[in-house]
Amino acid sequence: MESSIQYSPDVSACVVQLTGEIDMVTVPQLREGLQSALARGCSHVVLDLGQVTYADSSVFSLLVWLDRELQPVGGKLVLAGASGNVNRVLELSGLVGVAPCISSAPDVNEAVSGLELAAGGSPALWSESMTMAADPASLAETRARVVELLEPLGIGESTLFDIRVAVGEALANAIRHGSPGGDADNVEIRIDAHEDRVVIVVDDCGGGFDGCTRSCDDLYAASGRGVMFMRALMDQVEFSVSHDGGTSVTMVKHILRHRR
Repeated sequence: MESSIQYSPDVSACVVQLTGEIDMVTVPQLREGLQSALARGCSHVVLDLGQVTYADSSVFSLLVWLDRELQPVGGKLVLAGASGNVNRVLELSGLVGVAPCISSAPDVNEAVSGLELAAGGSPALWSESMTMAADPASLAETRARVVELLEPLGIGESTLFDIRVAVGEALANAIRHGSPGGDADNVEIRIDAHEDRVVIVVDDCGGGFDGCTRSCDDLYAASGRGVMFMRALMDQVEFSVSHDGGTSVTMVKHILRHRR
């Protein structure tokens, strides 16, 4: 296993390029190098897996360790460019999209672009707000309205679908858990469209939620996977207290616009 680390100018992010095989022999050395990067202040890590030809169960312990190291500092771990076979091993871990800090990207460029969202990026092109009654019958119409607003941006169909599903999960959670008054309560949605990203905020008036789910630990649980889906489909998902004491969910999706 060969590895090299490239840092961003402020050292807050780093890309770790790996070549070869990840197994019980190479993981300790890799972990040692990553520990040095974290000690330098790197809190956002991109693992470039494009040249990795083999990975076994040893990679699970590495990812769990990184997730635990990055969580306290609000960091992110992005697994980028894994081949089909290596990606199958990563999927078996069940960590991508479930562990708070871990996500995936098709390549390093998209991974780095996603991390740059935290730096602020471009100003909003436009903002739109809407109010939805906390009624399940309103879900389909509201999901469709969000997509309708975003379509003129020239976003790819698969990205629009990701956003639609993530927004749908956030709205469903707001209805189920954040609307004590039933359909007499309202759910607020705000969309900020930027040149490089879309930011969607969903506010409810419930008792608050920190984004930590427990039921998704059970493979056969009847519910509890909404947050997992949101984290898997969006580049950033953050939970905070809304202006009226409920839950505010902020979801960010990096976009590659198709020029016409």
